[in-house]
Amino acid sequence: MSSAEGTIARQLVVFVLGNEEYALPIQTVQEVIRFQHPRAVSSSDPSLLGVINLRGRIVPVHDVRPQLNIVHDPLPAPGTLDADGEEADDDEKIVLVNIDDRMAGVVVDDVSEVLNVEAKEFEDLPASGNAVVDGVVKSGDRLIILLDPHALTSLADGEAAAIAS
Repeated sequence: MSSAEGTIARQLVVFVLGNEEYALPIQTVQEVIRFQHPRAVSSSDPSLLGVINLRGRIVPVHDVRPQLNIVHDPLPAPGTLDADGEEADDDEKIVLVNIDDRMAGVVVDDVSEVLNVEAKEFEDLPASGNAVVDGVVKSGDRLIILLDPHALTSLADGEAAAIAS
């Protein structure tokens, strides 16, 4: 894993999926936006929820929970009412990942912090067998799974079949 080379501290955007913490390098995160329901599109990629229009740019939005074996209740449909008759409010966010002008959105349960980590805190996960997982960060008592932003933006390029296997 190239992220473990050198001793330079890095900043990670830490977010929650299910009961676990995950992270992406801050330089690959363009922004975090409130969840908006993507417009469904036909795709053989099971992680693709659809696309959103972000200031005139069409961005694919993915749910990587199944690839990470995270069980999740389905998102409420737009206009769905909760028990009080109010429109269902989903607290999820979309983390927008941008590498070399390739952008993809990833749905997360919440964004918790920007964390400074030293290179010695990074470790490879060779046994994970999951292309979207780049490694793990040991920060104090916490284990934070580092996701591969290149794999996430590759999902946007239609390479999901290779990533998912």
